[in-house]
Amino acid sequence: AGLADALGAPDAERVRVRQVHGRDVVVLSEPPIPYRELRLGPADALATRHTGRLLAVESADCVPVLLIEPAIGWIAALHAGWRGTALRIVDAVLDTLVARGGRAERIVALFGPSISRERYEVGPEVADALENALEGAPVDSGARRAGEGDRSFVDVAAYDRAIFLHRGVRPENIRSTGLCNAGNSELFPSYRRDGASTDRILTGIVRLRP
Repeated sequence: AGLADALGAPDAERVRVRQVHGRDVVVLSEPPIPYRELRLGPADALATRHTGRLLAVESADCVPVLLIEPAIGWIAALHAGWRGTALRIVDAVLDTLVARGGRAERIVALFGPSISRERYEVGPEVADALENALEGAPVDSGARRAGEGDRSFVDVAAYDRAIFLHRGVRPENIRSTGLCNAGNSELFPSYRRDGASTDRILTGIVRLRP
């Protein structure tokens, strides 16, 4: 309710998914019911074109992304951890919008707070999975930095951004808070910093007008 109030839609239907670090997208085509709360899935993304429906994802290091295709009125929210990124959940959401008349060059992608490269050290199975999954996409050279031994520091959001660019989303339409949740303990929870019992960031989007 707090997020709906903050977004100026106190009577919106509120929809989340049971997130599983995959690439499935829940598409909501039926009209919303005011004040109703839904938890659907399992999935890691939501899409709709209806006004009065709040789509939200939870994160505590993973990358939350909101999408808008203004010409066709569709919105989407996705949760991308390293597994979802390696499975190319961004492609799945873009495919969902394109199948409904969307065009990549019109889509706006908004990145919420996520863990930064300097605070996300991983083993070779994670770093290599990301590199292999994004072969051919324009990944920034700074997305991965060598650590000690076989460890690496990776910026998962940079890999998601690379997929958007590879699919034709304009660089100026990809926007980010630039905030590292793990480095801002006074503002955000972090699974890596605080453990599994930490709170979650709720990132959401709602259409207020037709």
